[in-house]
Amino acid sequence: MRILILGWYGTETIGDRAIFAGLMQLLSQSLGDINVTVGSLNPFFTERTLIEDLKIINNFSQGTLKFKIINSKKIKDLKTSVLNSDLIIMGGGPLMDLEELSMIEYAFTKAKNNGIKTAVLGCGVGPLFKENSIKSIINIFKNSDVVVVRDLSSYDQIRSLKIESKVMVAFDPSVHFVSKISSTFKSTDSKDYIAVNLRSFPCEYNSTYTHNNIDQKLVDFIDKLSLEFPNNMIKMIPMHYFDVGNDDRYFLNKIKFSLNRENIQVQNAPLTLEETIKTFSLSMFNIGMRYHSVILQTLGNGRNYILDYTEPNKGKIQGFIKDIDKIDFYKERYINLQNHNQDYNFDFSNYIAQFSFDSLEIGKSEKVYLDAIKNLC
Repeated sequence: MRILILGWYGTETIGDRAIFAGLMQLLSQSLGDINVTVGSLNPFFTERTLIEDLKIINNFSQGTLKFKIINSKKIKDLKTSVLNSDLIIMGGGPLMDLEELSMIEYAFTKAKNNGIKTAVLGCGVGPLFKENSIKSIINIFKNSDVVVVRDLSSYDQIRSLKIESKVMVAFDPSVHFVSKISSTFKSTDSKDYIAVNLRSFPCEYNSTYTHNNIDQKLVDFIDKLSLEFPNNMIKMIPMHYFDVGNDDRYFLNKIKFSLNRENIQVQNAPLTLEETIKTFSLSMFNIGMRYHSVILQTLGNGRNYILDYTEPNKGKIQGFIKDIDKIDFYKERYINLQNHNQDYNFDFSNYIAQFSFDSLEIGKSEKVYLDAIKNLC
């Protein structure tokens, strides 16, 4: 089967790479051998990340996977790839206020007009402030044969837009990949470092906030952490290594050099997807800020704390936690950075306590994807 997968590839974070690996696992499990064309905004970057992750993707997929990369910003290449495909997929990530939404809208409209199947698989929805973005997303869903969103918050957002499409809910595709690969790491190999992912606060997640104050409070947070654990290395682990999309290393190195502590270390040499998951899985405990750092840390380790930069009560991180945490494990391990009245303090005295992800829920989620894919064929 010839599949064109679109999204924000070409600026991919480690999280996007985990989404892609999860989708390949689910698609190959359902379809066997597949030919995959990846639409990339910067093909050279996707080529590099795909080479780095190819072995681990193949190890956890079924059937033979063949890959090709196109420049999805070139309308001729995009049109040709759409018309030469059996299935067009918007592959994970957020449908939010991005100019590139028009690319997805064009591809889905072209596919629908030519009788080609389309699917939105594992996406989130929001934040949305721009009218043009909302119109594009409505058209994308109208031209989708199958829609699977990654949390109930995204489902509610779709319903608020009065979209009539049938919408299914399952976990982010990365959950399925991380749950399998993390089981290959031995807990007896755990180390005595603390793994932390932070990013500079992105203003697009709340137009009324300035990021400088929040960023300084994050610096202060790491300052206190390094003093509380003077004999443990604080490993600052990026989830993004590319300037387009805000390379995490800028902010992480700013923290390191401003504090000048010997037990703070920045991972400047890029890690692969597998290496990142392993680093989180074997740490003493984790602290995560980017959405997929939270997923990787929760699935891979379970001894983690969350600094949520997304919107209070409806952001993607809180959406994920609401869907998985039925026992309020993260109640005292969660801080929303947009809450000005909350101090950035955690009680680390019980860091050894571990969240246990429900394998039955992962199985139900997997079935949603597999049934949706089968319905397309």
